[in-house]
Amino acid sequence: MIVWLIKLYRTVFCRGGYGVHSPFVFDLITTVIEERRLYYCYERLYPVRLQILQRQETVKYGQQMVTIKNLLKRYGFTEPEHRLLFRLANRFQPETMLTAGSDFGLIPLYLTAYSTGCACMVIEPERLTATIAEEYIEKYATASIDVRKHTDEIPDRLDFFVWGGHPFERIPTPPDFANMINLPVFDNLFTLPVFERLLLHIHEESVMVIAGINTSSENRNTWKAICAHPKVTVTLNLYRLGIVFFNPKLPKSTYKSVVL
Repeated sequence: MIVWLIKLYRTVFCRGGYGVHSPFVFDLITTVIEERRLYYCYERLYPVRLQILQRQETVKYGQQMVTIKNLLKRYGFTEPEHRLLFRLANRFQPETMLTAGSDFGLIPLYLTAYSTGCACMVIEPERLTATIAEEYIEKYATASIDVRKHTDEIPDRLDFFVWGGHPFERIPTPPDFANMINLPVFDNLFTLPVFERLLLHIHEESVMVIAGINTSSENRNTWKAICAHPKVTVTLNLYRLGIVFFNPKLPKSTYKSVVL
């Protein structure tokens, strides 16, 4: 109930960049976050989600076994969030991307849908999950997507990093990544020490998208600490997702936007 009340409140009072004084953030909200244009990839990839939601096989999620259908519904990105990933990638145009976890292939499929020239590496620690992701990637990918079972052999430079919806014992350590980082958070996996570790590999143009910022008090505290971090400039709170920028040319501010 509280989520729907928050969604209603933000629909009324936060839509259209209301109260936003930053031209950069206003443009991001109105032309990316709230964009309603129907891109071709939406129609092409939506059937993939429907196929995954029909699967009843069980896969390992942390220490439990969960059906593929329930894992995507409970812990994965929603369809509007997948579409937002596409729009963000389309805006920042990363050439190389890394995702740790993939929503059975949906995350890299949406991330790479903007260009046939980009490349994405997917790390899936669970073999069955990786096999299922490969199945959909092989059938629907329009760009280069490489699925790995381990965290070694990470490219020297990455433009886009995604922390997917599956739990990991430890965070992989990419040497460098640039334009965008996307870090979905589930089961308190994303902590301030993880964030500090990631700061070693980002630069001023990097972007983080952090999911699950309100799923627990621990995650809410982590999000508040990230917003206050001296290397962080602009943050956007979409309730389920948080977007973080590090560009020192942007004045330090925190904004609330609609709930997708």
